[in-house]
Amino acid sequence: MFTSFKMNVAAIATAGAILTATITAPFTQIFGKHYDGKKDFSCCKADELVIHHYYTVSVFWIEVADGYTEEKTGKSAPGGCVIQCL
Repeated sequence: MFTSFKMNVAAIATAGAILTATITAPFTQIFGKHYDGKKDFSCCKADELVIHHYYTVSVFWIEVADGYTEEKTGKSAPGGCVIQCL
C-alpha cells in the first residue's frame, strides 16, 4: 500500500514538473531561438533593402549559437541606399 502511494506521488510530481516546464518555457528562454531587436540592422544589397535580425539559440539557458537572419523587404527608397551590405 505504501509503495503504491509513493509511486503515485512520484508520478504526480513528475507530471507537475513536465507541465510547469511546458507552460513556462516560452517565457523563460530556456529552449529555442530568441530574437534581440536591439542588435538588428539594415543595409542595401543589390539595390534591395535587407534587415538583419540577431538571434541566439539556447538550451537550458546556455547560449549554444547566435547569428543573423536576413529579411528582404523589397526595393530601396527612390534616392538609393546610404549603407551597402558587405
